[in-house]
Amino acid sequence: MAGTTTERPPFCIWMEAGVIDYKICNRDFDCANCEFDRAMTEAARRNLTLQRAKSGVPIPRGSLISWQERVRPQERPGRGRRSAADRRAGAVPPADSYERLLAEQTEILFTPEPPRTTEVFGFQVPVNSYLHKGHTWVQLEIGGRVRIGLDDFSQKVLGPPDEMRLPELGQAWRHNTVGLELIRGSNQAAVLAPVDGIVEVVNPRVRQTPGLAHDDPYGEGWLVVVSPTNLKPDLEQLLYGRRNVAWIENEAHKLLGMLSAAAGVTLPSGGAIIDDVYGHFPELGWQRLVREFLHTA
Repeated sequence: MAGTTTERPPFCIWMEAGVIDYKICNRDFDCANCEFDRAMTEAARRNLTLQRAKSGVPIPRGSLISWQERVRPQERPGRGRRSAADRRAGAVPPADSYERLLAEQTEILFTPEPPRTTEVFGFQVPVNSYLHKGHTWVQLEIGGRVRIGLDDFSQKVLGPPDEMRLPELGQAWRHNTVGLELIRGSNQAAVLAPVDGIVEVVNPRVRQTPGLAHDDPYGEGWLVVVSPTNLKPDLEQLLYGRRNVAWIENEAHKLLGMLSAAAGVTLPSGGAIIDDVYGHFPELGWQRLVREFLHTA
């Protein structure tokens, strides 16, 4: 009927880029938790690795775009994307759309390069990432994003989580307000957001295997990628470099004082604090540990 419009189906971003012929998204563009997206990303990673090995030249990355930008109306079919007739005729997609999409997926979802660390009482302390006093780390990334996780200190104190309650895509974060939760048994620990921003990616591996946050906190155990909205002022409130080391030294001394008072534990000179402090010394109290070190209980 003249004057009426039909709402366009939510086409998958891989279809939008001209990589596949047809697929409807039934996950509200929650790509980080989509099995199909994961499989396509893994295939992309293998292909990129093979191409790099053959050529010795990195694949051009182009401009990174946010998850919201992926579904902007001007990016949709009939506005820059190949039509079905074009695909049947063998027309090629826009010059860099496929490579750009692959680059974006691999850039964000791949395990980040671990930061440089130094050891303090057995805790690995990053010296080229920012630290928040609620024991999250912040790493600046290409495209203006930041990647965020929990530091080694918090994981060795609280021990391996049974669940990580991570934020939803598109959720707004506010600096120094609760951004996520760590669950161990019946215990919960709220974790403060280190920056203002919009959550763009949630690590699907940690959703499936929460222990990664404990076992590899600076690698596969990263938690979220955020598009910051107040980055410079937020970074000025975080720690960096030598200040990270000095702060963790103070936190370790505080923990040693608690261990000595509650459990009579002392550390020999040059010794390292045991992993899973709470698991070995529950008399310290979960809520007390969370209050003292995460500042949320």
